[in-house]
Amino acid sequence: MDHSTFVLVWLVAGFSMMLAEIVLPGGITFLLGLSACFVAGLLYFDLINSAIQAFTTWFIGSIIMLFALRSTVTQFLPAIVEKGNTDEDLDTYDKIIEVVETIPAGGEGRVSFRGTSWVARHYHNDVPCLKGTRVRILFRENLVWIVEQMESGHVDRNVPKIHQP
Repeated sequence: MDHSTFVLVWLVAGFSMMLAEIVLPGGITFLLGLSACFVAGLLYFDLINSAIQAFTTWFIGSIIMLFALRSTVTQFLPAIVEKGNTDEDLDTYDKIIEVVETIPAGGEGRVSFRGTSWVARHYHNDVPCLKGTRVRILFRENLVWIVEQMESGHVDRNVPKIHQP
């Protein structure tokens, strides 16, 4: 491989990595590409002249740029970060669901939630919930959902929303 082709390979690799930043955000591939372009410049001006020197310079230059410039690059090319709720139960409280197997007074039945049926118990043990009844999720005890029956849109607001076992 002649000298000009070697310079061109490093330059194309550098620009390719910088363009890859669009698909792989975070600032790392951009800096790797920038380091490759730097190596192409050093090769063009004959400051380095072998493949081993080029790869060593690229490796060391990439590490230096990652530590020195990553925070600067991420300000201009920010990564997409999603911060979500890690407690899935918090998202389920107050959801209105349907009873698929009657919940007898003082016993357990089943409710339909998230595409499957779950064991459920009524918060007021003396009240049964018939199949087809709409209930509101109050909290969970292990794998059992504690629910409250909806009565014409009225919900007992004296019931705690979150139960800490």
